[in-house]
Amino acid sequence: MKNLHRFVPIALFFVAISAVYGAVPALNVTVSDASGKAAFRGATNSDGTFATTNLKPGNYVVQLNATNSALKGNQYAVVISAGKKKVSANAVAGETFTAGGVAMKIDVGTSVNITGQVAVESKVTMKDGKKMVWLPPRIGSNMPGRWVAADSAEAIAAQNSGELRREEVTKLQDRTRGVEQGALKPYP
Repeated sequence: MKNLHRFVPIALFFVAISAVYGAVPALNVTVSDASGKAAFRGATNSDGTFATTNLKPGNYVVQLNATNSALKGNQYAVVISAGKKKVSANAVAGETFTAGGVAMKIDVGTSVNITGQVAVESKVTMKDGKKMVWLPPRIGSNMPGRWVAADSAEAIAAQNSGELRREEVTKLQDRTRGVEQGALKPYP
């Protein structure tokens, strides 16, 4: 029951992110050790997350790929963590996942698992020769999601403020580790 209380806030956060930013099609996840041997094979779930079991200490490569064409035309944020170590990438084109995939290196400490999330940052399209981006609706706003020119002040402000900021996912991961290590109390 104690573990359930730890992870309920995290699950609710990822459900809210998925509802606002749209679900991410499932991605294949392969985690390989330094010798190239697969230590984990699986897929992201409906909210774009995955987690391995505890791994032996060492360097690992996390590979994400897919064959689903629904990824095309979107940009994604990818965050991978193992203990206090984190790697992330912003503005990953959806076509990258279908054309060979994305690989990220991470160092794993003792008795640590690798967790990660892939989330939609923005949708990109062309209209009358101009690059357009999709701004999703914001929580607490009456403004619906909408297409705007990528070089517009609104698009630049949204990018600078971050509809889904890498720092927010990082803070959540740090909080989760603090709860797991007993340094922080779970949210009520």
